Amino acid sequence: MHGYTHTPGDHCGSASLRNLSAFHDWGFDEPACFGLGAGIGFGYHEEGPTSRMIIGRNAVLEPAFFDHLGLPVTHRDGQPRDAAWNALETRLESGPVLCFVDLYYLPYFGSDTHFGPHTVVVTGMDADTVTISDSEFPEPQVVTRTEFDAAWRSEYGFGPLDRRWLAVDDSGDLAAVEDATRDAVTSATETMLKGDRGFGGGGVAGIRAFADELPEWTAFEDVQWMARFAYQNIERRGTGGGAFRLLYADFLDTLGTDAGLDPQFGERMHRIADDWTVLGEELKAVSETDDEDERAGRLSDASEHAHALADREEELFEDLAAVL
Repeated sequence: MHGYTHTPGDHCGSASLRNLSAFHDWGFDEPACFGLGAGIGFGYHEEGPTSRMIIGRNAVLEPAFFDHLGLPVTHRDGQPRDAAWNALETRLESGPVLCFVDLYYLPYFGSDTHFGPHTVVVTGMDADTVTISDSEFPEPQVVTRTEFDAAWRSEYGFGPLDRRWLAVDDSGDLAAVEDATRDAVTSATETMLKGDRGFGGGGVAGIRAFADELPEWTAFEDVQWMARFAYQNIERRGTGGGAFRLLYADFLDTLGTDAGLDPQFGERMHRIADDWTVLGEELKAVSETDDEDERAGRLSDASEHAHALADREEELFEDLAAVL
């Protein structure tokens, strides 16, 4: 697509938004996009590829980014096949389109695990193929329409994907960035302190539920895969490190400070991100031991660590709420 530059990134959602920002000349880097979308969250879920699953972002990052900036978009799902494909083709005439897919069906991933929604930018299509800007890869990817449709309509992930797409209606006037930043931080504090609907909406209470149950993971037959997947969802799988907290810390350092927030908030979030990384390594070690006693001990230690993180995040977001 003319004017669109594919650039890889840390997280599928925020990197896709960053690439749209470049296309529309908004000038936001990836941490800014993550923070303006109030993407930070936490979920502890029973659905997924393992018996228990954690995730450190919430469900509304992408639409919330546009809401906070006052940008009109069209956001659809649940359309019949022909209507969805016709809409995608029409919207591509005026710009790139965000789509939400299950990466299991994208052959360039070579994955045997369902994972969605995974956010990509569609930049072109013809009679047989779809061109995808996927932040996980250094170059755009091309798949068949059949492959893309399977990923786009998957029943797996956090609920059916239902051929969900989002396109910008008018890329003109943005809200004042300082105002959008403060609105986004307010939204993030509410999610973390009060919870929200959808995946990753459990906030601090979700971290505590995860911490409470960690010692009981020994009862699950897939405990090693649970621990490995939890580690991956903290440090790998497009989190940017530290369960998405590093991305959010960088946002607080930059746009947060520009909007008048004390720099100590970014500093505190950086330290929290570092300790999420430590917790991830503890869970990785759980996944690698076959000794049941050692595994139980490590899960107990991880539980204490997660409880401490919940306390620190609650304090940080209460302090943020007090100054907004």
